[in-house]
Amino acid sequence: MIEVISGGRWTTIQDRGRPGRERFGIPPGGFADWFAAAVANRLVGNHRDAALLECTASGPSLRFDSDGMVAVTGAHAAGEDGWITRVMTRGSALAIGAIGAGLRTYVAVRGGIEVPIVLGSRSYCQRGAFGGGFGRPLAQGDRLTVGALIDGEPLATAWPADHRLPMGSPWEVRVIGGPHADAFDGFALQRLTAVACRVTPELDRMGVRLDTPSLRLRGDEITTVPMSAGAIQVTSAGQLIVGLADHPTTGGYPVIATVITADLPLLAQARPGDTVRFREVDLTEAERARRRLTDWLDPDG
Repeated sequence: MIEVISGGRWTTIQDRGRPGRERFGIPPGGFADWFAAAVANRLVGNHRDAALLECTASGPSLRFDSDGMVAVTGAHAAGEDGWITRVMTRGSALAIGAIGAGLRTYVAVRGGIEVPIVLGSRSYCQRGAFGGGFGRPLAQGDRLTVGALIDGEPLATAWPADHRLPMGSPWEVRVIGGPHADAFDGFALQRLTAVACRVTPELDRMGVRLDTPSLRLRGDEITTVPMSAGAIQVTSAGQLIVGLADHPTTGGYPVIATVITADLPLLAQARPGDTVRFREVDLTEAERARRRLTDWLDPDG
């Protein structure tokens, strides 16, 4: 059992999410930075479906009632205790504290966090305020049960530095054009990829808003259509909204481009005031980038 001494700013229980339910209005959810979360589970030898803690801006303080093992990855993990397994003895504490550079830290406990499965996942859903054991972020006094979703031995060494994603602004994020290219003029995407965008304070697990001070894109209105993570919607005022893990399942703004799967972790780590630059790629490069990360996670395929 793990006692939550303080919950941090926004700490939730997440796993790989509940894909396939968008037609019911339920976002796929799950880890915002899927790569850092997968590495945390890999370090402690968890099954890939094990739930862990996703910490935003500042992390929790935890007390362990029994011996255990943890791994901390993502934005917090710039120090010596990051991206490596760590033994926690009975009565010991783990304090994450302020997070940065980057926005989100992941804490995996060997065996995973055991909470009820809701609609196929243990993840907290921000839009629906359900799941994650409590239907809310962690709070002081919560107690977490450690599960048994183990799929191998913990890694004996730190995760290689050259197998981690860059952590900090400016963020270069690759995109594929469309699907609503016809809603814009022929040079809109070219103009978008030529400017720097600024992350606004309006961000959460549902999405991030970006300002483009030197650019105003005007897209034609469209009928409400399904949305996916990474979809870059352009509002009538020219602001950009990029969907993250808990994104709305439909939207009425045209999508000028979509962030590739391999770069969604970068966008999930962007903080208010950070700079984001988009670069257009084709499907071949997008798949190659995704495969690079999955090969790091499972080199034996």
